Amino acid sequence: MWRLFYPLRYFSLINREKKQIDFWPTIVIGILIALPFLFVPGAVFFHSSGFLDKILGLTTALTGFYVAALVAAATFSHPDLDKTITVGSIALVRKGEDGKRIQELLTRREFACTIFGYLAFATLLLSVAASVAVALSGASLSTLALTPWIGRIFDPQNWVYVRGALILAFTLPVAHVMVATSLGLYYLMDRLYRQEPKVTTKKSDREAA
Repeated sequence: MWRLFYPLRYFSLINREKKQIDFWPTIVIGILIALPFLFVPGAVFFHSSGFLDKILGLTTALTGFYVAALVAAATFSHPDLDKTITVGSIALVRKGEDGKRIQELLTRREFACTIFGYLAFATLLLSVAASVAVALSGASLSTLALTPWIGRIFDPQNWVYVRGALILAFTLPVAHVMVATSLGLYYLMDRLYRQEPKVTTKKSDREAA
């Protein structure tokens, strides 16, 4: 069963900045996306042609893009890809054979595969969840309010808060996909091929010449 959630090992990666990058930008972006749908009258989030319906088309396309990026990262032949990241090192926390937590430094290829594998998984789940939410958005709240056990959730007085919680439940993952995508793009554009600093001497410079 754990293999189904293997892409979530992205959250087991640690370095000096990753937790802050994952948390605060995600919270801020998620709230900024949600605010118009919480306070602007007539803003459509769940219904057809609303925000969630539009984002569904984007996440569906992105799933294929991330899978392609994952395949490219896994198969691309470049000697630097299999070198352990030393500057801004990234470690995977896992349990050893004795049950103790250990940190395993990742290579550039391993990190690229981890981040794009997570993004493919996240956008796939978002696509399925958004499809279900849009399909159910036309249900009658007055009818659902009469349903035993869960009827209180759909009561007009309570639904305002439930709707707000559901909006945040979608905007926060969308925001984190944006943050993780930006991190992955930064890594591909800047860090993937960055050369490690080397100390040179005048003698080595003359020999190279």
